[in-house]
Amino acid sequence: MASKGTGQIGCSDSESAASLTSLLHVSKIILLQAVDVLDNYLTSDAQLTRSSKFLPGSTIGKHLRHARDHFVLLIDSVTSPPPHILSYDKRCRNTPMEGSRSAARAALVEAIEQLEARVPLVRMDTPITLHAVTPELQEFETTFGREDEAH
Repeated sequence: MASKGTGQIGCSDSESAASLTSLLHVSKIILLQAVDVLDNYLTSDAQLTRSSKFLPGSTIGKHLRHARDHFVLLIDSVTSPPPHILSYDKRCRNTPMEGSRSAARAALVEAIEQLEARVPLVRMDTPITLHAVTPELQEFETTFGREDEAH
């Protein structure tokens, strides 16, 4: 049973706030690791677009964009007016960040800033309707906390 005013079932407000703080911290670490790769390991834009020999059609740039998109789509969903609808399938592809280290870095830093600004305002139990195309549209009820933990 949820405590009065809490964001999680069975959690006090302080426990829910701590969970939210932990999720924000982990989310930022994931995106900062991508920034670190761009800053300290990749030396050219061409490395972002080189196709993987293990996953045909996949590139580092596409992977970075894909990871960033999941965080941005989630935060955009829960900070827009209800009902909160989330579709991870509605992502823009062939974006500048897929082929430019500077554009990728800027997009990742912007995503981190969005998370820092918006996550503290969201409740862990904020309801979300998740749309998944499998190939037919499927709807699942979820929460902000569950979706952020998945990343």
